[in-house]
Amino acid sequence: MICNYCGHTNQPGVKFCSKCGAQFPVQAQEAAPPPAGYYAAPPAPESAAPASGIADRIKSLPIKKILTIAIPVIVVIIAAIIFIPMLIGPGAAMVKDHIEVYDDGDRIIVSGNNNARFIIDGEYFSEQCSLDGSKVVVLADYDGEKGGTLWLVTTSNYFRIAEDVLYYVLADSGNGVAYQTDYDRRHGIATLYLYNVSSKSSAKISEDAKYSEGICISPNGKTVSFISDLDDRDNDFYGYISIDGKASERIGQNMYAVAISDGARHMYYIKITDGSRSLHVRSGQNDNRLITDLGPYYRLMLNRDYSQAVFNMDDKAYITINGGERERIGGKSISRFVLPRGTQQGGNHSRVTVYGIRNFANNVVINDDGLAYINKDFDANRINSSSDHAWYASISENGRTLLFINNNGHLSSIDPTQPNAERVEIGRNVEAFAASNNAKLIYFVNEDEELFCVKGNGAPFKISDDVYSGYLGMSYTSNRVFFLVDFSNRRYAGELYYSNNGGVKTKVAGAGEVMGMLITPTNVFYMDTDNAIYRSNGNERFALFVDDLEG
Repeated sequence: MICNYCGHTNQPGVKFCSKCGAQFPVQAQEAAPPPAGYYAAPPAPESAAPASGIADRIKSLPIKKILTIAIPVIVVIIAAIIFIPMLIGPGAAMVKDHIEVYDDGDRIIVSGNNNARFIIDGEYFSEQCSLDGSKVVVLADYDGEKGGTLWLVTTSNYFRIAEDVLYYVLADSGNGVAYQTDYDRRHGIATLYLYNVSSKSSAKISEDAKYSEGICISPNGKTVSFISDLDDRDNDFYGYISIDGKASERIGQNMYAVAISDGARHMYYIKITDGSRSLHVRSGQNDNRLITDLGPYYRLMLNRDYSQAVFNMDDKAYITINGGERERIGGKSISRFVLPRGTQQGGNHSRVTVYGIRNFANNVVINDDGLAYINKDFDANRINSSSDHAWYASISENGRTLLFINNNGHLSSIDPTQPNAERVEIGRNVEAFAASNNAKLIYFVNEDEELFCVKGNGAPFKISDDVYSGYLGMSYTSNRVFFLVDFSNRRYAGELYYSNNGGVKTKVAGAGEVMGMLITPTNVFYMDTDNAIYRSNGNERFALFVDDLEG
């Protein structure tokens, strides 16, 4: 699987590029730009009728069962958490909670915040997480004919939502879930429900909603869209929307929503005309066409209330604000926004990414030129010396210190808000780095497997030799960096060490055969060669969490 951002060849079926951390769709097309936050539908029952004309035009990809801890998966998850900045900027909404779900054969083991641990009986199939990390929905015991059991999981408990669930979408807030049961194989429809997390009750929305296609839910979980009134003979259909529990209304013929804001104040939809798809936005009295010929690989990047959308067309980037006409952002396509970790990101549609920020202005992006700064006027100014391969990048919480590795392997810092700023070189031949949120503490590993630390404006000093660059991550709750020493490709394991605030390397007690680690906003995990998982609260004191994980 080839990454479209950095060109690295990855293991088949991984979620993230093991080199740059870019996220792949669950069923990746090597030529397609990898959309972030992808959650696809489970496959239709095996005995389902052949797809109708609309199914050919509105493709639904099957979900793949994701093993939470496996050798290649740990590598790429760490890359995503540590090296892909997680979106802050003006008015950012931060991730404060985290729920980690582990597949353990016939049971699901859940790690809530810090020391919470509980078990759900059932075989793991898939999951979706709210943007703030406080809620997860998990589909268990899935059967292709009947569906499975859908669970709501919090940081300390779990609740059954429904049985025989075939498809589901969680709201950004985690306060609502749209799900389908009772699949009609002949007509390709199912019953659509909307679950209210606060009242723990479900309301029926439609008995003949198109299975798994055109279903969107607003951030607050109160508004839902779907497709109905299918005409297989003419390949026609209607899009519908139910706003805040009211009766469903038609959107229009051969139109379906791909994202809807609270109260449907902003609705992004696709219209099909003579076999061609176009992308539109409707906000109040405004209704504007954004892309005339959509093609198969569109991407829509939304701010947290969906009032702004960034998208690419003809290798150029555009933005629409409050449903207005599209406006150019510089001259290059935007791959993703580069903003500090610990903020919210997600999406419940294969081509839609939601960022937990209020405004796309005054933020850094990766585009076809490398790194660029989007100023208050939504102009894209290229950042000096970034190059088109600046794929390792992170930024401080105040947005004034951007760290990146260019295609020459130089690790540099720069103030992206200053148009004429010059980069400050930190290290050469760098393969990986991790930094504190204020960027005052930076660790990096070079091609000679040497780990260095830089404090403030000081010179780099060595912490350790024989450090594997694929496993380097900093705790969210402290200045401890964790890394593997003497990693062997034969046994896929090494010894786990840490350095606190640039101090001497110290071995984690008992962590001698570590296959990989995972760093979340609330915890640090590692797995050893016996498939045992250990957990800490971001410090060096680990305790056994799972003994001999079967998944």
